[in-house]
Amino acid sequence: NISMAKLTINDTDYYTDDFNEDQMKMYQEVQIASSEIDRMSYLVSVLKARQEMLAGMIVQAAEESEVEDAEDKEKA
Repeated sequence: NISMAKLTINDTDYYTDDFNEDQMKMYQEVQIASSEIDRMSYLVSVLKARQEMLAGMIVQAAEESEVEDAEDKEKA
């Protein structure tokens, strides 16, 4: 005997084995939405990390360019 899932909404527990067909469809959509939220959160964190890395590369390239410009002026 496999126990069905428990869902807590507003501090009240609901068990999927008590759900009618419509409630079960809604519960399945809740699961899909939760999965998509997790996936989107992961994507946001990956994109933020990439954004920070690229910003750092811009700063590094600008600093290297400044050093090269200063060295060129010294040679002139």
